[in-house]
Amino acid sequence: MRGRGKNSLQDVDMFGDDIYSSQNRAEKAKGKSKKRVPKSTRTKAREKRMRLLRNRAVLIIAGVVILALLVVLFTVMFKGCGNSPSKVVNVSTETKFKQEARKATPSEATPNGGSSSGGESKKSASSFKTPNITDDNSPAEVYGECCVWNSTGFLRFVPDQGSAEAYASAVNSLAEQAPSVNFYNMVVPSSTELCLPDRLKTGDFTTSSQAEFITSVNNALSDKVKSVNAYDSLVDHNNDYIYYKSDDNWTDLGAYYGYDAFAKATGQTPLDLANCEDKTIEGFYGSYSLYTAVPGEDTVHYRVLPYEAPMDVTDQNGVSYTNPSPYYEAATSGSFTYGVFLVGDNPLSVIRSSSPAAQKDKKLLVVKEDYGDAIAPYLSYNYGEVHVIDYRYFDSMGMKFSDYCSQNGITDVLVINDVKSAGSQTQIGSLSAI
Repeated sequence: MRGRGKNSLQDVDMFGDDIYSSQNRAEKAKGKSKKRVPKSTRTKAREKRMRLLRNRAVLIIAGVVILALLVVLFTVMFKGCGNSPSKVVNVSTETKFKQEARKATPSEATPNGGSSSGGESKKSASSFKTPNITDDNSPAEVYGECCVWNSTGFLRFVPDQGSAEAYASAVNSLAEQAPSVNFYNMVVPSSTELCLPDRLKTGDFTTSSQAEFITSVNNALSDKVKSVNAYDSLVDHNNDYIYYKSDDNWTDLGAYYGYDAFAKATGQTPLDLANCEDKTIEGFYGSYSLYTAVPGEDTVHYRVLPYEAPMDVTDQNGVSYTNPSPYYEAATSGSFTYGVFLVGDNPLSVIRSSSPAAQKDKKLLVVKEDYGDAIAPYLSYNYGEVHVIDYRYFDSMGMKFSDYCSQNGITDVLVINDVKSAGSQTQIGSLSAI
């Protein structure tokens, strides 16, 4: 053929079997057919190549999946309070820092309109005392939602949208279920509000005003619910050891000042701490210590009451037993030392008091989360019985709140939460469900 020599034929043959097949047919016609590679052999070779390609694809996909899982794992590990600070907050030029007085806006003064709890007029956040915080101008380090300043941890407060009104609505609903009971509500501020200078609540650690949040809650409570002002009582002692360094709970002393505010709000005489024996447990490492080693260890104080107060406990497994006091005195150092109060969080506890000051015909029901643990023992000074419900676990009791009140002759109810729980729609959902 013209124009197609040996080189030309080889070039074409590189791209397919057409030339090879035509040549083979010609030679076969002359009786000189060449020996071809069997089709079965070519098929096996092709299948082997396909298996190799599939294996490589599987390995590549597996590698990508493992890499993605590692990325997710490291993201979760370092989310929130990480092991490395995201920012060192700038230092103020002042040697002492005093919080600026709050200025109430018209919206703060009457955020919800109408009458306030207990029939009082609406209040603004400026009605609370302003904390006077001593500032040594040292910097702070931010670990996600945590801030560490002077070896003390602080937790960011940013409430869920609409949580103040939702929380007040949940408390109002409980009050409606027990119309003959005296109803009180206490929302406790955290150390971030009362002990951390304003200059450190900016940038990576911007937080919401807890005074404004608590004011919004109080102004949305019904006339049946009286708000207890623990805020001012704690402000008066904010330079004392009222919050832990390594945990977001208040200490036994902080709880006492909350109790003092409740006693005064209800016209009762509070227990004198001088009449109690102070005991301590060293080496408490709270929730902040799970994320960073910066906050120092804490000392947990608890007070032996000057009267008998055995406590009946029903735990989360439905097991009931009696503890000789509201304290678990076998508690040791570590991350669970806070369990010395009420033997930890249980669906139901009942303290039966022999306090000479207690009114035997009065029974108080405390509806709480963690912040109710340390305050409940003090309340036994004024009440013959103190019933304690942890609303996060009370559903295991198989009883509704209204039935419990009527069947146990409850005369007073105190709903107590810290701002973090009051600002959480999840916690509000649990409170509404009892």
